[in-house]
Amino acid sequence: MSVDCETRDGVATITLNRPGKLNAMTDTMWSALEALLADLSADPATRAVVVTGADGAFCGGSDVEGLLDDLDALPDRIRVSNRCVLALHEAPFPTIAMVDGIAAGAGVNLALACDFVVASDRSRFLQLFIRRGLSLDSGGSWLLPRLVGERRARQLAFLGDSLDAATALDWGMITSVAPPEELAAEVDALTGRLRKLSPSALAGTKSLLNNAWQTTLAEALEAEIDNQVAVIASPEAQAAIAAFVRRP
Repeated sequence: MSVDCETRDGVATITLNRPGKLNAMTDTMWSALEALLADLSADPATRAVVVTGADGAFCGGSDVEGLLDDLDALPDRIRVSNRCVLALHEAPFPTIAMVDGIAAGAGVNLALACDFVVASDRSRFLQLFIRRGLSLDSGGSWLLPRLVGERRARQLAFLGDSLDAATALDWGMITSVAPPEELAAEVDALTGRLRKLSPSALAGTKSLLNNAWQTTLAEALEAEIDNQVAVIASPEAQAAIAAFVRRP
């Protein structure tokens, strides 16, 4: 039972590893993930983060064992997983969920908080809170309507239906689908493209898109100016612009 991390060429791959339990997250695992994401976000060498699961699954959600033992402590326990979702959503670099197999409950929302969701064609996505007598948490009420629309969000949240990868792609919930044996290569190709891009430009673009739902067009235009000025001041942007100008 662990949250493992391997970094290569600026790309950190985080593996949720709890064999036999669909990588369902314990409190200890959530805390480890939170600390790991904080360290990666503070490291300027981090160019992208990939989150995946071991043992043929992505994540079965939070482990509900002991859920009723101490209801007074429950809000703080949930806030730890919430901070992990927020960290992926707000990280100053692209985040990618590599999903193979089941993504359920908080595991679905952990994936949906990422900028890209690349899934194998055998993956399934379940907002199963309602099946356990629970309401949405871990950001589902915010993420679902924005990704799939109000009606489909209610369908998934109220019924807890299992969604296959092809339907999830058609609904706009995920980015792309690949056969299981090609999934890692698909993600490697994506991170390879991202590593060639300006980190400051990616961070600025992500910030603008994250704030788009809370701003007017006029506010967004002003925010774009602020970001553009900051990005153009970066060495990589100046080098890229100079190279473009020199092109024949």
